[in-house]
Amino acid sequence: MKKKTIINLVLAVFALGMAGVCAWSIISEKIFESDLKEREDLVKARLRQVKDAEDAFRRVNKHLCGDIDSLVDFVKTERSFKETNASRDLTQDEYEKIAEEIGASGNYTEDEIKRMVPEKAVEKGIITIDTIWESVSDMLGISNADSLKLLPVGRPGATISLRKREVLDYRTGETTSLVEFRANLEDYLDGMEQKRIDNYRSDLVRKGGLKQGLWADVDSVDHDKDDWIGLRMGDLMDASNKMSGNWSN
Repeated sequence: MKKKTIINLVLAVFALGMAGVCAWSIISEKIFESDLKEREDLVKARLRQVKDAEDAFRRVNKHLCGDIDSLVDFVKTERSFKETNASRDLTQDEYEKIAEEIGASGNYTEDEIKRMVPEKAVEKGIITIDTIWESVSDMLGISNADSLKLLPVGRPGATISLRKREVLDYRTGETTSLVEFRANLEDYLDGMEQKRIDNYRSDLVRKGGLKQGLWADVDSVDHDKDDWIGLRMGDLMDASNKMSGNWSN
C-alpha cells in the first residue's frame, strides 16, 4: 500500500474520531440540559410546597415559622380551616373600597389583594364565611409530610434550609418577619457530571453578576465570604419579596 494511501486512511480515521467526539459532546450537553431542567422543576415544586406550608402556618399561628423541622411537625399534626360558602357576595362598591384599603396598607400584587378582600370583609363584619376543619397535610395535598424538607433529587438526605429574620420598620416601629428557604445547587445536581456543574455555576455567576437574575446571592445575613448558588424562595434582606422564587419562570 502506498505511503500516501496509508496517510489518507489515518487522516480519515482521525477525522471520524473527531466527528464522533464532537457529536457526543453535543449529545451529552443536551442530556445535561434536559436533566438539569427536570431537576430544577422538581426542586421548584418542593419549594412551592414549603411556601404553601408557611402560608398555612402563618394563617393558624399569626406568625411565620423559622425552622424546617417545626414546619414539618405542623404539617403532620395541625388542622386548619377551609373556607366554604360566604353568606353573600360583596357588592362592587364594597369590594373596591376594601381592595383600595388593602392596597394602601402595603406593597401587594393584584392577585394578593384579590385573595385578601374576603378575609378583610369578614374582619369588618360585612360578610360571614362558613368553615370546616381539615388537616394541613390534606389541605396542601402532602401525603408524606416528612418529605417536605428533603430535596426530591440529587444528594440523598439533602435538606432545604429555612431561616427567619425579624426586621424593624423604623417608620412604623413595627417588626416584620422575613423567611427564606433554599436548595443548594451542589445538592440537587449531585450525581451529574461535576465539570458541567462547575461550568454551569460559573456561567450563572458571570451572567448574574451576583445580582441580575438573582441566582448568585451573597449571604450577607451570616456574612459568608463564599457565594451561595441555588434555588430560593423568600429573601431575608428584602421585605417586599413576599416569598417569591429567585427564578425567572
